[in-house]
Amino acid sequence: MKAFLRFRMAIAVFTLFLAVPALKAQDTLRFLSMNIWQEGTSVPNGLQKIRDVIIAVDPDVVVFAEVRNYNSEDWTTKIVNALADEGHSYYGKFYGGDVSVISKFPILSGHVVISTGPGSVVAYRLHTKSTDIVVAAAHLDYTYYACYLPRGYNGGDPNWKMIDDGTGNPSPVTDTTEILTYDLKSYRDEQIAAFLQDVQNDTVPVFLMGDFNAPSWMDWTARTGSMFDHHGVIIHWPNTFALADSGFTDAFRAWFPDEVRNPGITWPSFATDKGSTSWTPKADERDRIDYIFFKGERLSVAGAALVGPRESYAYNKIDTSYTSHETFLAADLPWPSDHKAVYAEIVVDTTTTFSPVTHAAISFFTVSPNPASGEIRIRLDRSYRDLDVQIYTVDGKRVFEKSYQSKKTVTVPVSQFREGIYLVNICAEGKRGLVKTMIKR
Repeated sequence: MKAFLRFRMAIAVFTLFLAVPALKAQDTLRFLSMNIWQEGTSVPNGLQKIRDVIIAVDPDVVVFAEVRNYNSEDWTTKIVNALADEGHSYYGKFYGGDVSVISKFPILSGHVVISTGPGSVVAYRLHTKSTDIVVAAAHLDYTYYACYLPRGYNGGDPNWKMIDDGTGNPSPVTDTTEILTYDLKSYRDEQIAAFLQDVQNDTVPVFLMGDFNAPSWMDWTARTGSMFDHHGVIIHWPNTFALADSGFTDAFRAWFPDEVRNPGITWPSFATDKGSTSWTPKADERDRIDYIFFKGERLSVAGAALVGPRESYAYNKIDTSYTSHETFLAADLPWPSDHKAVYAEIVVDTTTTFSPVTHAAISFFTVSPNPASGEIRIRLDRSYRDLDVQIYTVDGKRVFEKSYQSKKTVTVPVSQFREGIYLVNICAEGKRGLVKTMIKR
């Protein structure tokens, strides 16, 4: 925590000497992903509250979800002007859908990737002086909210009501096939697939940020089975996994790899001057559904945090449990949303040409042999003080997990594994990589 604060202070001092943000051979970009709850209209003086949060956090790029442009007024222009009135300059543009971006860097272009169903994905191209980057703003389909089923509530179909067990209490659905079948009725998978297709040929760093209305495959694990009314469900949430499988890194989970110590709750947040924001008054629906993902060579996470109050709602009451190890920014400011925001600092090295990361070329480790039969050897680019190794089946079952200290090479026995394709997940001092490997006999 102290190191993180020292780093933020150093960045703040550094920016005093720069009139315009510019990337050198290596620099740090600050990103903020924020659901603004009907563009701030759900709380009194919402626009001003959003403005004050942005000023306090001082991000380079902000993605907004739930941009409505009520009364035919361009909300993105309004927030840019509100910031300018306080001496903070941003470019801003609304291209369509229900999302927008503001940036300290010029916005070169933008286009709607998909607006089928509720929600949308819109891609922006920004110029950071030394390189272009793509920032895609996402607000994914909120319907068929499948993570409510294990909590004993419907997720919008046939309604949002409790699934009554006959005694007036929730009746959890714990069959993963039923949950995933329900989840796939939403447009979320089509929206992620459209995004991946849209950026597949980009050779510059790509960022996907926003409200996904779905949990992470890295959060609903055996270790969290007794938390947040998961009721023992271990589930392979498909859209965040599809991003990982395509080489994208979840910035928050890369910086905080332990899903128990840092669950990263973003929903449902306490909001100033509002009552409960819970949709499941007899369940604990707390979850991490807001994200910052990135992909590209020479990128690494330098910091991450939640933005907003420590308080959330569980069983329709304010609750701060599972937050003692979290880092919160702007926690003392009035909060305008039913979601917390997510912040990340990404180091960008522009000394070489960017190209997409592939599973065959993870920058800091290799896995061999591939295919393997008796054991696999994980070789890292240096010795890491804290190293976590996890191996999953392709359907999301964790079959191996171990932590190591001060290791550069690790050998994992796999002779007991069945033949097939496995996913090797490595967390090392804030870095995260995911590669496929095959087991053959």
